[in-house]
Amino acid sequence: MEPEKVLRANVAKSLVKATIAMAILTPFLELSWAHIPNYLLFLGAYYLFVGVYMLNKEGTEYRVGESGISIKRLWRKELTVTYGNIQGLGFSQGMLARRFKCGTVYIELKQGKGTHKSLAGVSVMQLRDLPDPTELMSQISDSLGPYAAAPAGESPQTSSA
Repeated sequence: MEPEKVLRANVAKSLVKATIAMAILTPFLELSWAHIPNYLLFLGAYYLFVGVYMLNKEGTEYRVGESGISIKRLWRKELTVTYGNIQGLGFSQGMLARRFKCGTVYIELKQGKGTHKSLAGVSVMQLRDLPDPTELMSQISDSLGPYAAAPAGESPQTSSA
């Protein structure tokens, strides 16, 4: 029996992305010496919002256990998915995510509500900016066991032999 694994998102990547966005947008502002105090006030407010976003991201716990995966967020109720409700897995890892050794794992659900909807209308649970997404995907795949081969909407217990 493996203990429940608790993961948290990499928030350093969010700070870098916000700083890159600000560095790209700043030259388009009409800055003069008279506007510097206003610009500094704007930067303070901008990074305050970035900080709140990072706090929310840091406060999100992803728990991978024996029976399923749950997402516990600061300001929302906990969302849990059993392995029997998973129909597909995928992950993405952009340029910055590779640099920070993190990525997002996407879990397609057979039924129920995930964190997002795919273009095909399938509910998807996103595990965002987690360290080593390929290892997490293989752990989830191993945990699927008999559910991995079951067709959508049919659990292995009800299939006839």
